Amino acid sequence: MLRLFNVILVAGVLVAGFALYTLEHQTRSVEREIVRVDENIESEYEFIGLLNAEWSMLTRPQRLEQLARNHLDQGPLLPDQQVGLDGLAARLPAAPAHEPDRTPASDDPMADLLRMMQ
Repeated sequence: MLRLFNVILVAGVLVAGFALYTLEHQTRSVEREIVRVDENIESEYEFIGLLNAEWSMLTRPQRLEQLARNHLDQGPLLPDQQVGLDGLAARLPAAPAHEPDRTPASDDPMADLLRMMQ
């Protein structure tokens, strides 16, 4: 009887040791995963900071003003360009006539509208 009890205790100790080893291995694996995720998060924060710096540089008013001057062919608003509400209708171009019966039928209604406006 005592011998059977000792065999059961030894088997229990071996099972407990194996379970403890498996649990330790899983714990270390999860720790490595946490470290990897933390490094990825830190990398993303650095990338976000870089993008914010780039956005700040790209949206500088001086840079936008220079781009507008180079590409938009517009200048400052002159006093004779200001119009009151009563004179607004005379300054607007005539609206293009839209005749739905004579428009070419296609799958792109915006393209049809642009063709009619030309």
